[in-house]
Amino acid sequence: MSRNIYVVPSLKAKEKLQNEGRAWAEGQGFSFVPRRKRTISDLMADYGENFLVYSSRGPQIDRPEGSHFFSLNMAELRTQHIRKGQADHLLTALQGGVPSKEPLSVLDCTCGFGADSIVASFGLPEGSTVHALEVSPLLAAVTSWGFSHFVHDKADVTAALRRISLRCGDYRQYLKGDDEPRYDVLYFDPMFQRPVEGSCQFQPVRAIMDHGSLTPDLIERALLKARRRVVIKERDFRQLCRDFPTVKLYGGKYSHIGYAVLECESWKK
Repeated sequence: MSRNIYVVPSLKAKEKLQNEGRAWAEGQGFSFVPRRKRTISDLMADYGENFLVYSSRGPQIDRPEGSHFFSLNMAELRTQHIRKGQADHLLTALQGGVPSKEPLSVLDCTCGFGADSIVASFGLPEGSTVHALEVSPLLAAVTSWGFSHFVHDKADVTAALRRISLRCGDYRQYLKGDDEPRYDVLYFDPMFQRPVEGSCQFQPVRAIMDHGSLTPDLIERALLKARRRVVIKERDFRQLCRDFPTVKLYGGKYSHIGYAVLECESWKK
């Protein structure tokens, strides 16, 4: 992760919380600096977008539009459903439509808030590996803190968080690298390709997120890189179906979100 990130304590942070924030920042290679009663506007004037506020909720991204801190988001409800034996469309897609007890290695190439990585870690067969990439250093820091520090009231959810390994990186560089590790499944959620402007959840982080699209060339690279399949989350699959006719689609009948599955073997034929 970038070493040019500054961590400041929340305005009313007690000494214990400040010490906790300092220890975390130093462990990440970030610079911990005193708050000195500075407002968010003051901090932006001093550090631009390159700062995190350490609060009782861990590191958070504070902007005039709002704050973003780690939470399970939709993964909370989805893990509850999986625990009850209900199907999850992402898990179905990652396994190629055929539920199996065979472990999988998965790379979440666009980790973001981490919800899909959490669901994969929680719901895939025992022995599976979930690694993740996030291109934004600030968002990577917040989500990585959640994976390694957040404690859920359900032990199996906390264990799923601890199994995820996240690093700050650009999946486009990963796809070009010959020496990078290989995974059974490469997963993509190009969530800002068609942004939902009214989604308040994304407002604090929209300015720092990567807006690059997942092009056919990149998908082809991913198909060469993955051992088994490439899975893409999207709202509109018409162009993808034209570019890759062998694609299989999974998702709920009434859901606006679906998953496209491209099998490496079928594509190479």
